[in-house]
Order: sequence, then C-alpha cells, then structure tokens
Amino acid sequence: MSITGATAATTGLTVPSAATLNTNTFASATYTPSGPVKYDGVNNITISGLSITAGSGPAISISNAINVHITLCRLVNGTNVDAVGIYLFKCTNVTIDFCYINNVSTGVYASTSTGVYVASNQMLNMRGPAPRGQFVQFNNCYGPGNKILGNRFENVMGQSNPEDAINIYRSNGVSGNPIMIQANWIRGGGPSKSGGGIALGDDGGTYQTASDNVLINPGQYGIAIASGTQMSIVNNQIYGAQAWYTNVGIFAWNQYESSAGCSIITISNNQVNFTAAGGYQNSSWNGGNCGTINGWNNNRWGTPDVNPTVLPSTMITAQ
Repeated sequence: MSITGATAATTGLTVPSAATLNTNTFASATYTPSGPVKYDGVNNITISGLSITAGSGPAISISNAINVHITLCRLVNGTNVDAVGIYLFKCTNVTIDFCYINNVSTGVYASTSTGVYVASNQMLNMRGPAPRGQFVQFNNCYGPGNKILGNRFENVMGQSNPEDAINIYRSNGVSGNPIMIQANWIRGGGPSKSGGGIALGDDGGTYQTASDNVLINPGQYGIAIASGTQMSIVNNQIYGAQAWYTNVGIFAWNQYESSAGCSIITISNNQVNFTAAGGYQNSSWNGGNCGTINGWNNNRWGTPDVNPTVLPSTMITAQ
C-alpha cells in the first residue's frame, strides 16, 4: 500500500467515458494481498495496488477523512450485507478510480460525504441483499464534486442479487455543480421487482443529473426520478428486453409526496427501447406529480436503434 499525498477529488475534469476506458490499465495491474483496510480521521492518503477479500465487512472503510485517493485496487468476495467494497462516512474529497470490485454487497457506499469522485472503475456482480445491492450509492451526500463517471458495471443473472445499479438517496448537489452520473456502461439487473438502473431523488434531494449513460437490461426500470428538485435525465440510451420483472424505461413519479417535493424536472434527448413484463412497449411513464417535465417531447421512445449490440459482448476486462 502506498500512503502519500493524495490527489483530491476534482470538479472540472474532462469527463471520462466507459467507451474510452483504457482497459490495459487493468490488464497490467499488479496487486499486493492485504487484509481489510480501515482508517478514521486521516488526511491526504493514497491507497493503491491492494488485493483485498472483503469477508464479512468492508474491504476498505474510511471515515472522517479528507483528501483520499483509492486507486488500482482489487476488492472481492464479501460474505454478507455488510461486506461492501468501499465504505465512506463523513469524508471530504475522495477519488476512487481504476479499481476492480467483484462479488460484494455494494461496490461503493458513501454516506454523509462530499466530493466523492468515482471514475473509470470496473465492477461485477453485486450480491446485495437489499438495502445493499448497488454498484454505487450516495446516501445523504452533499455539495459539489460528487460524480460517478465513465465506469463499467455488469450484473450477471444467477451470479448477482442487485437492487439499483446506482442510487442517489437524500443527496444534494449545488447549482452549477450537480451530482453527476455520466458516461457509464451498465448491463444486467433483476430479478428484483424494485431495483433497476439509475435512481435519482430517492426520498428527495436536489441538483442531480444522469447523462450519456448506456443501460442494457438494467432490471425493473432504466432511469428514474423518484422525487426531488432540479433533476435531469438527458442523452441516455436504455434497452430492456421482456422479463417477468421488467416495467418501464424512464419514469418521473414522486413516490414520497408526504416528505419530499418533485419539481423542475428535465427528461430530454434520450433513446429508449423497453418492453414490460406483459410484452408491450413501455419506454416512458410520467406519474403526473412532478410538475411540467421539460423536454419530454424531445425523446425517442420505443426506438429499435437501441438494442443489446450497443455494448460490446465483453465489457469487464479486469479480474
């Protein structure tokens, strides 16, 4: 493990894309075996080049820390719901990049943190069970610099037990610097009847954007706005084949009317081809309680141009 001055999570970087992710970085990576890593109250550290079996707890657990860089690590094989790949609590400016995370309950779980930058990672087979089961979840995260960019995420049916691929829960970005989920590849989800692709505004939140992502068979739904203010879904491609658990490609519906508002919503320039369990095309749904949805008529619902071939047959190259 290298412990040095870390590169803080950055806000204004060129957005990395899963399509251009340098897979040679993973192919040439070398790892040093390690037990689980836990830090509390540290600043300016880098954790690099470790291979960690999670076991019954987090592979890496960081709390009350500032300026942390977790890079080129291999985090695998959790045995229960507590065994996440990376757990962050009350952290500021954390960069997680070029890590391979496989067979844990959740890949990255960030709680009450700010400036969490998750980019250019590969993750495979999140095992849950609920409430875990995400590749990345932000819980009560806040402020600028919270971004999930250019990752490759895949769940294989029968080898995983996922909920949402990405879940943003009670979290708040800021004007001009929203929580950003951009340019990720997501394949595989289900059979959870509640889980799916990208959930914005889960039990409220503000300033969240999902853009330029590709989702293939992500589960019960593709991308959702569950409540919140200043939410955007733009320029995504979503495909869902008929399965007994599939429902809808994109929806906006305030599921938390008693506790959270839902307003200033944009859903625009998406291409969606999603088939519900009943065998009918169900690419979109407006629940009618989020106000006027900007850009709704600028989407391509039911387009055959979006199909499984938009992602390569081999997506995860790390091991």
